[in-house]
Amino acid sequence: MDPLIVIGGGIAGVTCAKSFSIDQPNHPVILVSASSVVKTIANLKTLGRSIDMFDVIEQNANTLKSSNLQVIMNKKVIRLDSNEHRIQLDDGQWLKYGKLCICTGAKPRMINVDNQNAQQFIRYIRDTQTAKDFTKLLAGSRRIIVAGNGGIAIEIVYAVENVDIIWAIREKRIGTVFFDAGAAKFFTEFLSNHGCKKTTGKPIKRTRYGQIEINDSSNKNEFGVALGPDWSQQLNLKGVKSRKKVRIETKVEVVNVYNKIESIPDNISSKKDLNKSESWNIYVELTNGKIFGCDMIIVAIGVIPNSDVFVDDNNHTGLQLDADKGILVDREMRTNLNDIYAAGDVCSVNWPQSPHWIQMRLWTQARQMGFYAAKCIQWHLNQTNSDNPSLYFNFEVFAHVTQFFGFRVILLGLYDGQKMDTNDYKILCRVIPREAYTKVILKDGRMKGCILIGDSNLEETFEFLIYNQIDLTRFGDHLLDDHLDIEDFFD
Repeated sequence: MDPLIVIGGGIAGVTCAKSFSIDQPNHPVILVSASSVVKTIANLKTLGRSIDMFDVIEQNANTLKSSNLQVIMNKKVIRLDSNEHRIQLDDGQWLKYGKLCICTGAKPRMINVDNQNAQQFIRYIRDTQTAKDFTKLLAGSRRIIVAGNGGIAIEIVYAVENVDIIWAIREKRIGTVFFDAGAAKFFTEFLSNHGCKKTTGKPIKRTRYGQIEINDSSNKNEFGVALGPDWSQQLNLKGVKSRKKVRIETKVEVVNVYNKIESIPDNISSKKDLNKSESWNIYVELTNGKIFGCDMIIVAIGVIPNSDVFVDDNNHTGLQLDADKGILVDREMRTNLNDIYAAGDVCSVNWPQSPHWIQMRLWTQARQMGFYAAKCIQWHLNQTNSDNPSLYFNFEVFAHVTQFFGFRVILLGLYDGQKMDTNDYKILCRVIPREAYTKVILKDGRMKGCILIGDSNLEETFEFLIYNQIDLTRFGDHLLDDHLDIEDFFD
């Protein structure tokens, strides 16, 4: 029989391949990875119905091999022939598939830079190797610029030490992807006092994300599998200054990057404000007209689904894409082409979304999609011991567990009022300065979402309330009061 081929060594791809091979030990599976390093999960712990906590570890791809799971490492797929049910690798080899699952993830969104000499001081942190390259350049840095407002940018600003940071964000406040204004204010305190870190002394009750050392020089120009949220903890992120200082430039984007003062056009008025006695590797121009000299710029302005190889001019495959280049999938992870599926960051869901769920390109959803895709493929193959995939559909309430500024952060449901008119819901907040921030979104007396920062231990209760849409009107504005143990009401 023709194998299931899974393309991609990230969490979605590995989860899909492993889950399918374990459930169907007599069916051949091939995992194609562009690297010899793959991402996998361990110590999975499920809290409630949708809240998953697990370890993300990097492994040599060979460790995944089993009697029915073959791993092809350091190979890229360059062509898809959907009519003949085959893919071509970059060494010319063709592989025949029965079912195909595309899990190629996403790649960093890049900035346009005219000056090629400045490129060596621009960093995009996506995988372990690019993180290490960033660390090496940081070791000699006095000032860096961080462009972006997502998870990677936030972690860099928090984790690096002994360097001046210019944080350039497009929005008017930090962390808009994950935070509301109140949470942003809560975290901004940890950027003051020269960027001091959280010092509550309480242990962070989270999983840890490990990595292995692999000298893989075969893919220097390729981004590997995405980082887990604890990527910075095993790196020495220090510059050369005696302390750290953070300056935030809001409502800006990068216009251009120059490698020396002389290359900056004279008609840019802020050029005259630069101190010519200071020597910097590059000069970064922002849309507010300011120019900053720095030793490097870290660009973390989001990701783009890594779907190009399947839809470029050489591959008239007919895969339907969303506007963001994500491969469209139906409720059972199928694309519009027969026997081809997609999961993780590379896909965009094309089913009616549940009221309290949104798609975000996060490692938690990558795991869920990879696992669910494996169940769907089994069902469509009419395999024995396969269950109706609807039993594993876990996209009803959005849930994400991560860490920012040393705090555990849990996002549930419509945590920032997504999908709702701003005049259509009510917000309740509780803040313990430097320790915890809790926010709930209520509509018609029912919880629609929440943000939990710190160790509140409310996640299971609040998830239950969102799933079941229990009327909370009787609690009024006292739902988050200290004297009210809300979890006791819904054990």
